[in-house]
Amino acid sequence: MAEPLGDLVRTHYCGELREGHVGKTVTVMGWAATRRDLGGVVFVDLRDREGICQVVARPEVSKDAHAAADHVRSEYVLAVVGEVQARSADTVNPNLETGKVEVVAREIRVLSEAKTPVFPIEDETITHEETRLKYRYLDLRRPRLQRNIKLRHQAVLEVRRYLDEQGFYEIETPMLAKSTPEGARDYLVPSRVHHGSFYALPQSPQLFKQLLMISGLDRYFQIVRCFRDEDLRADRQPEFTQVDIEISFPRIETVFDLVEPLFQRVMAVIGVKVERPFPRLGYAEALERYGSDKPDLRFGMPITDVSDELAKLGLANYPGLLEAGARARAIVLPAAGGVSGMRLRKINEELWLARILPDARGVSVEDPASLDKAVAALEEARRSAP
Repeated sequence: MAEPLGDLVRTHYCGELREGHVGKTVTVMGWAATRRDLGGVVFVDLRDREGICQVVARPEVSKDAHAAADHVRSEYVLAVVGEVQARSADTVNPNLETGKVEVVAREIRVLSEAKTPVFPIEDETITHEETRLKYRYLDLRRPRLQRNIKLRHQAVLEVRRYLDEQGFYEIETPMLAKSTPEGARDYLVPSRVHHGSFYALPQSPQLFKQLLMISGLDRYFQIVRCFRDEDLRADRQPEFTQVDIEISFPRIETVFDLVEPLFQRVMAVIGVKVERPFPRLGYAEALERYGSDKPDLRFGMPITDVSDELAKLGLANYPGLLEAGARARAIVLPAAGGVSGMRLRKINEELWLARILPDARGVSVEDPASLDKAVAALEEARRSAP
């Protein structure tokens, strides 16, 4: 049976206990991750958002605590009062931050009993996503998700600190507003007071930007929810959070000088060092080299102008086309020698390129043999084209 919390007050999180707490009486509360009975001594791994600590119930210390621990099962909610003791050298657990200490229980209260979970509460789980979402409250107990939520909190907190240091106000703007034409469809909320009229949830918080700017609030930011009624894609979902920064009288360098240190601060939260200045790619150069104004530079594979090289190959058609102003551009597909002609044509269509060399590694203008190989592959692709 569940017991009341009574006048107990938590003094420490489970994951906080260290050797410096040895000899202190603590009160910890959390969920029973595992329970082990080893010859009359019961061990319970107690878990909360900060980590796990080992609770030991010995009958010679407290018969009541030992009896309560013997009743404990997975995911029972417990309150434990006990003394922190150092573990013996042969029982230290190097896999836990609290692995050098344990709590010897003097009192254990079962605050809530629990049925056996439908899946184990651990990071590495093979449970189907549908099941995890159905029992989301169990899924969110997993240490990995708890760490993710904590990390998001720390990142958002760092954004607020930094922008406050830069003289920005954080301003909230209404969620229920008039529908305005934007890129996606609005989520509509019917009005009870004004029959037949609807509010629209904001696709972005910029609707009120002009009002605030001309009011003299020249630097403000929002960490705000946005709602867009559109199909799911890799970078789209019905609702998301964005950091919106608004500045009056800006120049291009103003934005760079503000945002680059912001990213440095946020990335430092996860231990990643980011160097300044960030690489900059102009719009025209991005389209020229990658065919997109938002290229993913991790893949490399820039589009290269090979007009001069093709002019030297001695092919009948190319010199005339080049003299007429045409350009030959290509990307290199490393180790793509086995790609079929049909697949090459498909890539051709997708990338809007004239021709793609199947494998141009090691191709050099000074090496006739390598050029012959590349030209032969090019001609084969041309002959197989419709």
